[in-house]
Amino acid sequence: MSPSSSFRFDSVLSLILKDQPLSDALQHYGYGTAGFRFKASIMDGLMVRVGLLSILLLLETPSSEDMGIMITASHNDESYNGVKLARPDGSMLTPSQEDFLTAWVNENDAEKWKRLLEDKAENLRTNQPCSDSERTLHLGRDTRVHSPHLSLLCCQGAQACVDALVVNSNVRILDHGVLTTPMLHHIVLHSNPQYLPSYITPRPSRNGYIQTFAEAYVYLMTHGESAGGGTTINALHVDGACGVGHQAVKELTLAIQDLLEENDGQSGSCTGTVISAHNGPGDGPLNLDCGSEHVQKQLLPPIWYDGTPTTTLDYCCALDGDADRIVFFGQDAASPSTVSKGDEDGDVETPTGQLTHLLDGDKIAILIAHVLKEKLNDVPDGSPTMGIVQTAYANGASTKYVESTLNLPVKVAKTGVKHLHHAAVENFDIGIYFEANGHGTVVFSKAFEEFAIKQQQNFNSSFFVKLHQLINPAVGDALCDMLLVDFLLKSALGGWTLQQWNDMYQDLPSRMLKVKVQDRSIIRCNDNETECTEPDTVQPLLQQAMSTVNQGRTFIRPSGTEDVVRVYAEAATREEADTLAALAAQIVYDTCNGVGDRPSASSF
Repeated sequence: MSPSSSFRFDSVLSLILKDQPLSDALQHYGYGTAGFRFKASIMDGLMVRVGLLSILLLLETPSSEDMGIMITASHNDESYNGVKLARPDGSMLTPSQEDFLTAWVNENDAEKWKRLLEDKAENLRTNQPCSDSERTLHLGRDTRVHSPHLSLLCCQGAQACVDALVVNSNVRILDHGVLTTPMLHHIVLHSNPQYLPSYITPRPSRNGYIQTFAEAYVYLMTHGESAGGGTTINALHVDGACGVGHQAVKELTLAIQDLLEENDGQSGSCTGTVISAHNGPGDGPLNLDCGSEHVQKQLLPPIWYDGTPTTTLDYCCALDGDADRIVFFGQDAASPSTVSKGDEDGDVETPTGQLTHLLDGDKIAILIAHVLKEKLNDVPDGSPTMGIVQTAYANGASTKYVESTLNLPVKVAKTGVKHLHHAAVENFDIGIYFEANGHGTVVFSKAFEEFAIKQQQNFNSSFFVKLHQLINPAVGDALCDMLLVDFLLKSALGGWTLQQWNDMYQDLPSRMLKVKVQDRSIIRCNDNETECTEPDTVQPLLQQAMSTVNQGRTFIRPSGTEDVVRVYAEAATREEADTLAALAAQIVYDTCNGVGDRPSASSF
């Protein structure tokens, strides 16, 4: 090893072990279902290491393939931040990559770090001695106040790694600034066009993202055959969770309006829905009493911090802080209520209201499946396979509807979109997956791509091609899902209201609780988390509790980030669901070393 190389390695070791060491506030940094996510105050050293290690992962990819890093804590409050990586096809890391990242993020042995860097440098010199291929590490961040600082640290670590390895390959570190999480995944996917079907033009930029989905939406809205018989849908009010999605909605809406004006009178009679964005950065605290997590978990409409909505709103949706989740809802006429805006203006009079409908991820998945099933029934040749992937959190009524009414298969996967994504890709040509929280998408196989091209060439039908263009297959994308649902309701179904959508089936009442325990690691579940396998006394007690109520179902699972156990219960009535949830929580408390007061039905 040359002296100059050793010096560079020493500089890297000094950076990660002395200049920016890991915080001692946490014993172990685990890569969860959504990457590393913690209080922002303890993430400086972590971010430098993630940047450095991301370069090592990037250099293991084939020539000229890009990867990405997104800095966000999604639906968490402003005090949190996080970081997750995107592979060249826009998907999340593989289990082996997660294991590598987790192990080395937590390593503090200088000799081990030096050996790792020396081995990587030698491998590069041996296997890529004259490579001039370009690789890019794309960075994006949300609107949190600490995101720019953490992004700079990530870039610092990445650049230190490039310098230390004396890389012959041309490695760029490209900071795109503020993006939604799906925008970052889109940019990575479109930077590696070998993973795109032939009918999707690569557009690896923020504006390319906007234009791709605006064009597909406008085409479907102006060329689709309306089913007719529905009610005209009013303007769509979007709760941006006071986060990054707000500006993206405005940009997307403007692009759609421009395209509709260009197409005015040329084809079709259906026009785009008026989309009105609310709750942007600075309007109120990020994710506080607004956003998809609030609406879906609390069963309440958001605080509209800008004070605009003052009447009954029959068509609304809520994003989360990084715009990869969405739920739809309606609300009754608002009555003024004093809430804290969270800035120097103090308290303000902001309208609130009552939730009238909630259309969550289960409902979105079934709406998509409902329309596609009808479209595929009309196809003259053989159709691609289609199915839905759910988690144990999916409402039992939704599963029954898919299997009994739509006659489609359902796969149950472990919680976390990375598990659902894998199951959808492995099992179906058209794999529809959504978590109940509204995080999901549709993935398409090569067989579907061939089918879509054939429909376009032989039968002059561009529906399936344009549908694929409207969907971000790399990751759950709130804005794409927003446009897709709007098209399905207004055009494909001829103007369905939320009431008509909601009436497809009725959810069973459900309840979710958390129980604090001394050590969550003593709890183990089966592969899809529907049953508790350890301690072995738990599941028989849960089965007994389920038998005491009509249509009872309950399961437990340990949290991925804190010593709590999550409890889910559903039953035929609200009272029975609450009773079952309390019983399950008590079982967890009694058998898994509960902490604090024993849960009771009066807890909620």
